[in-house]
Amino acid sequence: MDAESGRSVAAEVGGDRVSASFPYADIVLLGVVTLAAYGTWAYSFGVLLDPLLDDTGWSESIVTGAFAVSSALGGLIALPAGRLLDAVGARWVFLLAAAVSTVFLVSASYATSPLVFVGTAVAGGAALAGLAFYHVTQTVAVRAAPREGTRAIALLTIVGAFSSAIYLPLAAVLVDAFGWRVALRTMAIGAGVVLVVAAVFVRERIEPGASTRRSAAPISLRRPEVARFLVATALAGIAIGIVLVYQVPLMVGAGLPLATAATVAGVRGALQIVGRLPMTSMLARWDVRTVTRLAFASVAVGVILLGFAGNLWVAALFALVAGFGIGAWSPLQGIYADELFDRSRLGAAMGTVSMVSGLAVAAGPAVAGVLADLTGTRAWGVVIGAASATAAVVILRRPQPPDQHPNA
Repeated sequence: MDAESGRSVAAEVGGDRVSASFPYADIVLLGVVTLAAYGTWAYSFGVLLDPLLDDTGWSESIVTGAFAVSSALGGLIALPAGRLLDAVGARWVFLLAAAVSTVFLVSASYATSPLVFVGTAVAGGAALAGLAFYHVTQTVAVRAAPREGTRAIALLTIVGAFSSAIYLPLAAVLVDAFGWRVALRTMAIGAGVVLVVAAVFVRERIEPGASTRRSAAPISLRRPEVARFLVATALAGIAIGIVLVYQVPLMVGAGLPLATAATVAGVRGALQIVGRLPMTSMLARWDVRTVTRLAFASVAVGVILLGFAGNLWVAALFALVAGFGIGAWSPLQGIYADELFDRSRLGAAMGTVSMVSGLAVAAGPAVAGVLADLTGTRAWGVVIGAASATAAVVILRRPQPPDQHPNA
C-alpha cells in the first residue's frame, strides 16, 4: 500500500471502492456551513428586525416581506441548485453561494432606502437558502462518505442543530455592541468565509455525474415510492409549519403566559437534537420508512398536545414529542432520498424535496390563518396539523417495492 492510499484505506465491497476512514472533518465542516447558512439570515432575522425598524423607520410589512420572499425564492431555486450540484459538484455551488450571499447581504447592511434593502436582502437570503441549506449539505455529506451516508447525515444534522442556539445570541451581542448593520455585515462575511473554506477542503468521493447504479431511475412521480415520499413530505411540512408559526400563540391561547410559552418554544427547538442523536441506532434497528413514520407520528401527537398546552406539563410534553419528530425529520429527508435515488441525481432529488417541503411549511400556517380569520378560532391549526401529519404516516404505510429499473 503506497503513502497516498495509506491515508484512506480502501476495500472492495460488492464491487464498490469503499473508504475505510470516515471523513469526520469534511462532515463537521459541512455542519458548520449549515450553521452559518441558516443562522446568518433565517434565524438572525428576528433579532435584527426591531433594531432595523427603529434605525430606519421603514415599514414593518416591507421588511418582513423581504424575509418572506427570500425564503420562498430560496425554496424555488433549490431544485435548479440541486441540478447544478449534480452537474458541477459542491466546490462551485459553495463558491457561488459565498459570492452572491456575501455581496448582497453586505449591500443590504449599507442600504439607505427600503427598495434597495428589499432587493439585496432577498437576493442574499435566497442564495443562502437555495445554495447552502440541508438539501445541499446532506447531498455533499453522502458523497463525501458514500458507504456511510446515514452516519454522515446524522452527524451533519447534529452539528446543524446548534444553529439557532449559536446565532440568536451572537446576533443579539453584535446588535447590542455595534448595531444591526454591522451585525448583518459580520455574519454575512463569516458565512462567506465558511463557504469558501468548505469549497476548498470538502472532498466528494463520488464525482458529479458519476452514477453509483444504486437506482438510476429518474426523479418522477410515476414511481409510486417517489410519489408517496413527496406527498408525505408535503403533508409533514404543513404540520411543521403550523407548529413553527402557531406554537406560541396556541400556548398563550390555552392559558400559558407569553414568556413561558416563548421559553417552551425555545426548548422545543433545542430538543430537536433528541431526534438526531439516536438516528444511527434507530436505523440499525428499523428501516428508514418505519423511522420516518415514527417521526411523523410524533409530530401529529405534538400538534394535538399543543392544542391543550395551557398546562406547563402538557406544554413540556409537547416540546419533547414535537422536538423529537421535527428533529428526526431533518436527517431523514436526506437518508430517505438517498435510498430512492442514484447519488449522481441526489442534488436534484434533495432540491425537489426542499422545494416541496418549503412550500408546504409556508402553506400550512397560511391556510390556518385564513380559517382563523373566518371562524374566530385558531383550533383549525391544530386540526389541520394533526390531520396532515397523521396522513403522512398513512401514506408511507406500504413497504417500498424494489426498484425495477434495468440499471438498478
